Amino acid sequence: MTRRDATMVHQASGARLDLGPAGTLPPTSGPGDEAPIVLGRYHLQRQLGAGGFGTVWMARDERLERDVAVKIVPRERIVGGRFEREARAAARLAHPGIVMLYEAGADDDAAYLVSELVRGATLGELLDAGRLSDREIIGIGIALCDALSHAHAENVVHRDVKPSNVLVPARPSNRASMAKLTDFGVARIVGGDTLTRTGDVVGTAAYMAPEQAEGRGAGPPADLYALALVLYEGLTGVNPVRTGTAAQRARRLGAHLPPLRRQRRDLPRELGQALDLALRPRARERGTVEELRLALTTVVDRVSDRPGVVASAWRARRRESACLEPLWSPVAGPKRDPAEGRHRGQSHDPAENRHRGQSHDAAARWPERGLSAIATAGLAAWLIASLVPTSPMAPFAVALLAAMLVAALPRIGWVALVTLFGLWLAFEGRTGAALVVALGGLLPALLRPRRGTTWAVAAGAPALGVVGLAGAWPALAGYARGAWTRAALGATGWVWTVFGTALSGADLYLRSPPGSPPRDQWTLSVGATLHHILEPLVSSGALAPAPVWAAGAVALPWLVRGRPGGVDFVLASAWAAGLVAATYASLRLVHGSLAGATLHGAVLGSVTAFVIALAPHIVRVGHMRRLSRRVP
Repeated sequence: MTRRDATMVHQASGARLDLGPAGTLPPTSGPGDEAPIVLGRYHLQRQLGAGGFGTVWMARDERLERDVAVKIVPRERIVGGRFEREARAAARLAHPGIVMLYEAGADDDAAYLVSELVRGATLGELLDAGRLSDREIIGIGIALCDALSHAHAENVVHRDVKPSNVLVPARPSNRASMAKLTDFGVARIVGGDTLTRTGDVVGTAAYMAPEQAEGRGAGPPADLYALALVLYEGLTGVNPVRTGTAAQRARRLGAHLPPLRRQRRDLPRELGQALDLALRPRARERGTVEELRLALTTVVDRVSDRPGVVASAWRARRRESACLEPLWSPVAGPKRDPAEGRHRGQSHDPAENRHRGQSHDAAARWPERGLSAIATAGLAAWLIASLVPTSPMAPFAVALLAAMLVAALPRIGWVALVTLFGLWLAFEGRTGAALVVALGGLLPALLRPRRGTTWAVAAGAPALGVVGLAGAWPALAGYARGAWTRAALGATGWVWTVFGTALSGADLYLRSPPGSPPRDQWTLSVGATLHHILEPLVSSGALAPAPVWAAGAVALPWLVRGRPGGVDFVLASAWAAGLVAATYASLRLVHGSLAGATLHGAVLGSVTAFVIALAPHIVRVGHMRRLSRRVP
């Protein structure tokens, strides 16, 4: 059998297939039985998924020796030339962001859509697993904008854009193929005949534009609405259209959806405005896909690259109301029940959903509170054990009380602890140590007065210095959300490491300069502390690397962004090496007396920083490879 072109329907040769419900094939009776061959060349190997209109199989193209995906649709499902129109619509599209249709054919039993096999996972699966960051979601949105722009230029409207119809390859070759749009089985050709009768509703209810849900004409604005809704759900974990009953869903039609930044106030204002515009109920007011793409590219470097920003409170099954099941979903992945969707962080109670959306920022800071509590506990225990060995309270008890106070009341608790420790040290006669503790404790409060949940986190820097890994702190600070928070953590980490060196008498990173007085001599007097500790730290330039660490923490997420082809490896290496070099250079340039200063554990800290910088990318690549192994 020869193929004349991609839009023609072919007749298959060979034995008839015994198709069961929804186009399923019976299992082979024994190990020696061969799987069926369709269209004379595609050797079916493994079922990937099933829907109301057919099944998707992984197959081997015996002629070209490549793996493909074959959609099998029973003959009785093909009505009034719909199959030919779908094939013509899909065959027009050739774009790296669209799953390519290789062939369309039919025999007496079924019709077949043969497409490229995408090894990876659907966007819905990745969002459910919390594997994507805001930056990756927006990058996927840019790729989908390009794909839809190409389809619309060919007068093809998708009409069923949703997370399960977006495939994310395990190893994308470039940014354009970061995501692939599949399932053009419900598309219509603009200006041509519709694929359904007037008044029919085609698509998935939870992602339909109002005009599409009402059975009116669905053009490019309907795809724009659906794409914006997919991005809204990916960034917030909430789909405002999906509700518990058909009546509640109907009330959403024609209504303005809650603004994006009501759910995520940390996102850029331009992003919120762009998605809110694309989700307007009137099609003529939504703008264009190209305008949405421009907004996404403007903000992509200003959002977090930390995976799992939106965590799933729980996962609930739902029945997705749809008049037409997906006709074409050639993804190499696990079988999915079409009735099982993604419903992250949303209750059946709309009032509870609104409350959860409004409290998202507060909930997102609980991990920060936990880190602050742990850091405060360690810092308090060390201060008591090291500076007040005669204390009537055990270090463990002090640490526990301090952690509970900071976790419950971050700002008030931290200021109270710094004040109490200062007074305690002064009462014990260590007024010099009290001055150093007060200065160090007030520094993060001055740099980030409104972010009390991060004030104590920088205690991790001197803690790393105890094991010779203080140089890795800027990499950890680079995980914080927001450039200014990263800068504050990086700078505070260096200052606290220097102060910790003076208070402990140990070399935590920058070695103590020769001639420094013993700790017991200067901690007993404010004058000695000013003359022998604080003044030399300023005049010698020992504090000069603080801006270097701040800049390193700010730059890291902009450099290491999950790029393919080893780019991240090279940039992370350059970043780690440059951080150490810049630290040395700052010490040399500010004051000559530290030109020969040595850094304790500089090499080991730099290597650890490199590993920490690449860790999220390594985890994501590993996860994508595990998903790809589901396909033999």
